[in-house]
Amino acid sequence: MIHTRDLQKYYTVGGTTVRALDGVSLDIDDGEYVTVVGTSGSGKSTLMNILGCLDAPTSGSYTLDGKDVSALSDNTLSDIRSNKIGFIFQSFNLIPGLTALENVELPLLYRKVPKRQRSETAMRALESVRLSDRALHRPTELSGGQQQRVAIARAIAANPAIILADEPCGNLDSRSGAEVLDILSGLSRSGKTVVMITHNEDTARKAQRLVRISDGKILQ
Repeated sequence: MIHTRDLQKYYTVGGTTVRALDGVSLDIDDGEYVTVVGTSGSGKSTLMNILGCLDAPTSGSYTLDGKDVSALSDNTLSDIRSNKIGFIFQSFNLIPGLTALENVELPLLYRKVPKRQRSETAMRALESVRLSDRALHRPTELSGGQQQRVAIARAIAANPAIILADEPCGNLDSRSGAEVLDILSGLSRSGKTVVMITHNEDTARKAQRLVRISDGKILQ
């Protein structure tokens, strides 16, 4: 599903060149559950952004499900992000003025799914994370763990093949974090390709495979 070779990503900050990624080669199979673990500044977020087609490498190659990402147009990349990849963020990124159901409906709205079908699909996604009883609550009426579960429902509503989770437990207490990790494991068992980045060693060990990154290089 994911195949990278010698990914390099350079930034220029104040006249100094920073190597965020320095020769990253990584293969992730369809349906695999992989954690990328590293400290702050290790390059893990940069790698996640490239895998999610949110950023492009300075050099190197990235093949996603058999397609060379560098050869794809902006419109095609946008379609991939909308249809093939579900994103989960540490900060939830829910829209405060919308209910849980309306937040989950958003990716379906972008895909022009009809309203009734959109609502039914979003409700099924909320049911899958055990939050159908909170469908009409706004984010401020939900706990942090519940907000993250809404974010997961939003990520899976469009039935993407890949789930990219960026520190999904970073703002949660241990119990809520364990619930989120159980959901991610369930998504993996259902056939989704799950890639999670984290700085937490205990969280990292929940995946099938651990990839350790430091200073832009894969160490393990």
